Amino acid sequence: MLSLDTLVTWQEAIAFAAMALLVIAAYSDIRTFRIPNVLVLAIGALGVNRLVLLGDPISVIYAVIAVALVFLVGLLLFSRGIVGGGDVKLLAATILLIRYRDFYEFFVFMSVFGALLSLAAIIRTYVPIFAGSRGAARSAAVPYGVAIAAAGILTLLLQPLLYRYAISFGPSLLW
Repeated sequence: MLSLDTLVTWQEAIAFAAMALLVIAAYSDIRTFRIPNVLVLAIGALGVNRLVLLGDPISVIYAVIAVALVFLVGLLLFSRGIVGGGDVKLLAATILLIRYRDFYEFFVFMSVFGALLSLAAIIRTYVPIFAGSRGAARSAAVPYGVAIAAAGILTLLLQPLLYRYAISFGPSLLW
């Protein structure tokens, strides 16, 4: 049996490794509109390890149900051409990292970041200053993996285990 300090250290290490992978996934989505399967598998594996370390069967059940529901809805949206396959996979893998108590906050953050990304894509595409000589011929595609990654990172930082790290980025940095 591992001590509480060791469990907390492992949980923190997994969370920070997952945040680094989420940043890489977001960067990849911005540059190529693709999220490599290796990144998604690594994030999912970290999520599974985090669930195992929690040792709470209820958390595992809720996480598996949430992943299954999100993946099924995502597959439906992907089949209609509404979202990308990489976004669906990244969302499912990221949900494994999030405690079930924080699912609501995660989806709210993801929606806000997604709306901001969509607004930026519309501005970049249709505002003449940013659109350049091609005008509306440029694609208004949104790299939604960025919103998923940003929401995952923010949700992880606001969880009780990592909250002290999120506080250090607060207003005290401005003074």
